[in-house]
Amino acid sequence: MDLSVIVPCYNEYESLDNFYNEVTKVLKEEKLKYELIFVDDGSLDDTLLKLKEINEKDKNVKIIGFSRNFGKEAAMLAGLENASGKYVSIIDADMQQQPSFLLDMYKKLLDNNDYDVVCAYREKRNNESGLKTFLTPIFYRIINKISEVQLLPGASDFRVFKSSVKDAIISLKENNRFLKGMFSWVGFNTIYVPYEPDNRLYGESKWSIIKLIKYAVGGIVSFSTFPLTMAFIISLCMFLIALLNVVFGNLSIRTIIFFISLIGLMVGIISLYISRIYKNSLRRPNYIVKEKIGFKASK
Repeated sequence: MDLSVIVPCYNEYESLDNFYNEVTKVLKEEKLKYELIFVDDGSLDDTLLKLKEINEKDKNVKIIGFSRNFGKEAAMLAGLENASGKYVSIIDADMQQQPSFLLDMYKKLLDNNDYDVVCAYREKRNNESGLKTFLTPIFYRIINKISEVQLLPGASDFRVFKSSVKDAIISLKENNRFLKGMFSWVGFNTIYVPYEPDNRLYGESKWSIIKLIKYAVGGIVSFSTFPLTMAFIISLCMFLIALLNVVFGNLSIRTIIFFISLIGLMVGIISLYISRIYKNSLRRPNYIVKEKIGFKASK
């Protein structure tokens, strides 16, 4: 198997025919031995039904259907754990990421054996809301300053990589996953290539501002203990100020309110880490598979 193409899907019924036709055209022209692993992340429309129709006519198509919506990170993990190709790729089904560009990344990896990953990144964010355009670079600046990983601004999950990289990613067993950070953490040599995503053919983005903020905070908590360090430093400063106040004078009401606000902030930061520890201690799986189609019995 030359290439495994992982396609996370959530309510992508309207896009699937276009995506399938385009990706198979590109791969067949190159005469690759490939598999298309579609992961239905508990879609509420007829995505799974459409995937089964496609599987009936093309046995290169394999399907993993979740019992409910577990999120894109879980869908990508399921694809990685079931991919069997020498090279693996991740691409969305909404046609914003062109299959022809996926093939270009695959060829670039073949042409340069010194590299293990080719990752697409966005140079511009012209078709996004003003708030998202404003917040995204702030997130990258923060996480690159305080975490143990370095992320290229605009780097996406749209990438092609060797099976050794896939195995390294799978070996990371945490439940709260942040794949961009994981790719950076495991290392390997990476080529970054710029791309400009097309407009969605149908529907709207599944990523609301609230979901993106939650995703960003989860990424920071996963790869940095800096917020905890800051909470300790602030607590120490507050203790010293209070100690000086006992000796030299009284705190004003405004100062007391400010201190109370800081305490609330620190409790919130610590709670984020405690909740992460608690979720991991439950040892629940990242996803539950309702059905698998097209895989051998060993899978």
